[in-house]
Amino acid sequence: MGAPVHRAPGRPRSVHANQAIIDAIVDLLVSGGYHEVTIEAVATRAGVAKTTIYRRWPSKAEMVVEAISACKKDCLQAESCAGETVACSLVGMLSMLSCSRTSRVLTGLAVEMAHNEELAVAVREGLLKPNREVVLGTLRRGVDTGEFRPDADLDVVADLLVGPMFFRMLVSGAELTPELAAETVDLVLRGISPR
Repeated sequence: MGAPVHRAPGRPRSVHANQAIIDAIVDLLVSGGYHEVTIEAVATRAGVAKTTIYRRWPSKAEMVVEAISACKKDCLQAESCAGETVACSLVGMLSMLSCSRTSRVLTGLAVEMAHNEELAVAVREGLLKPNREVVLGTLRRGVDTGEFRPDADLDVVADLLVGPMFFRMLVSGAELTPELAAETVDLVLRGISPR
């Protein structure tokens, strides 16, 4: 019985290539929408081989969700004030939606999700549900610290917080601003403050 064969690990993923792909996906989403995001278009714009993309994501929908998450993180770097008050943390989260690239991408995806089940599932499971859990976790922290009433229905509160932002984004077309995020948080949290 011979000695075990040690296989060399595969080539590590290039951080530069990964960022180039993410940037290409977001640029295509902003300029042309979901239909413009093809493996060929992303590979050309990012300057990578198509196999590089196929190795990273099993589907187009999952690729798009990861790109949006990365875009969201870029917006949050400037807006978030995590570690301060619960209200300030919530304002930071909602302000992410006022980032123009993020709002344009989400608007386009909302339309596409209505008739693309694969995309709808990927966005809900990979983007909306995790973000909702962050909001709910922040609200629970407020209950634990006594800032909010323990009987408050936090699921409804979460809907009330994000509702005005998404209404403007998807229906009215009115401007999304960090000020709207702050005002929304202030008004909603007043309703669940201890009397």
